[in-house]
Amino acid sequence: MRVQFLFLFVFTNLIFSQNSALLDKISSEKIMYTEKKIHIDMMNNTYYLSKSELSKNKNLFFSDFSLGEISTVDLFNPLKLMLWYKNYNTMVVLDNFLNEIVRVNFNNINDPNEISHVSTSNENTIWVFDQLSMKIKKFDYIENSFIKGIEVLFKENIIDMNSNYNFLWVITKNHFYKINYNGAIISESKNLGFNKVNFFKNNLLLSGSNNIYLFNIEDSIFQKINSEKLFIKDFFVINETLYIYDEDFLNKYLILTN
Repeated sequence: MRVQFLFLFVFTNLIFSQNSALLDKISSEKIMYTEKKIHIDMMNNTYYLSKSELSKNKNLFFSDFSLGEISTVDLFNPLKLMLWYKNYNTMVVLDNFLNEIVRVNFNNINDPNEISHVSTSNENTIWVFDQLSMKIKKFDYIENSFIKGIEVLFKENIIDMNSNYNFLWVITKNHFYKINYNGAIISESKNLGFNKVNFFKNNLLLSGSNNIYLFNIEDSIFQKINSEKLFIKDFFVINETLYIYDEDFLNKYLILTN
C-alpha cells in the first residue's frame, strides 16, 4: 500500500507592488490557424505545433496520428521534450532531434489513473495530476512506475502547473501552490483569477483576466505588467522576451522591470 506523503505548508498572503512592469512591443505576427509557434529556445530553434504534429525549425518532425491531437508540449528540457496526449492517457518523450526516446501509456500502469496535467521534474521523472485520486504524483518514466511516498492530495482540479528542477507551481480554481521536489507544499495562497503560470528569469509570470503579472518568488510580491488591451489565449517566455497569442496574432514584447 502506498504511504501518503505528509506535508506542512505556510499560508502566504499575496502582496501587490505599487510599481508596475512594462511591455515594449517588438512585433506582431499574423498566425495560421493550422500552425502555432509554441517555443523558441536559447539556440534560436523554433518549435511549431499543428494539431498532431510537432516540428522544430520546420525541418524536424514528429507525429503519431494514432494518438490524435497533442494536448500539451513541455519544452523545459530541450534534450527531453514531453508530448502529452490527454485523450489517450499517453506521454511521449523525444530527444532534441524529435526522435522518440520512451512512451508511457498510463492505461497500462497497475494503479488506475486518469492524468489531466503533466510537467517536467528532475532526472527521469515527471509530475502528473491524477483526476481519479485527485493527487499530484511523481512518475519515473524509465522505471515505468510512480515514486512511492511522493504525492499531494487536492480538493479541486488543477487549472495549470509548471515546474523547473526545484519546484512545482500549481494553480487550482481557488489556490496557488508552491511544491518542492519531494512533494511538500511550501506555500499556499489565494488564486486571484490566474489560469496559466510560466517562468521569467528566476521569477514567474502568471496570466488571468487578460492581464499578465510578474511574481517575485523571493519576496512573494506581484507586479501587474502594463500593456495594451489584450485577449490572451496563451503566452510563453524566452529570456526577457514575452510572446502573447492575442486573437489572430502572436505579439512579441520586451519585458521592462524596475
